[in-house]
Amino acid sequence: MCDASLAMSAFAELETPRLRLRALRPDDVDAYFAMLSDPECMRYWSGDPLTTRAQAAEVHARDVDGHASGRALTWMLETHEGAAVGRIALFHFAGENRRAELGFMMRRASWGRGYMGEALDAVVGHAFGALALHRLEADVDPDNAASLALLEKRGFAREGLFRERWWVRGEWRDSIFLARLASSTG
Repeated sequence: MCDASLAMSAFAELETPRLRLRALRPDDVDAYFAMLSDPECMRYWSGDPLTTRAQAAEVHARDVDGHASGRALTWMLETHEGAAVGRIALFHFAGENRRAELGFMMRRASWGRGYMGEALDAVVGHAFGALALHRLEADVDPDNAASLALLEKRGFAREGLFRERWWVRGEWRDSIFLARLASSTG
């Protein structure tokens, strides 16, 4: 399974010991706003923190549309108690090359609890299993030590530095590219 439309047919709710990774729902806009309006959550993203719930609703709608069209698979991370704590997505599917990019964000109140590690393990397993992808890629700001460490702990290897790739809040920012192959361990 390698093309985005086929990938959409393989979307599955995923479970971890403490999380349910599920499809987006309309009531997730508040969780989006909590993440996307928080300057600390947005610190390493390529855009400014949002200032209105309506902006968060637009981002949510784009994610729902991307999911519905098969261009992206987006999961909301929800604790077993029902709290929406983050999101994770596969996007930029590259058909016959069986490749996709991975992106994630977590509400600050949930940082440091190991939730994203659980979510990454589930999504990587799904990507290399049911989706039959060969390669996953991630684009990370070099100053985002937590995300770099999280990915590297899960078998992603640094493959390159793209200097001054993003213009963010009045300055050029670099990107570190990481990847993991289906054949890698860890």
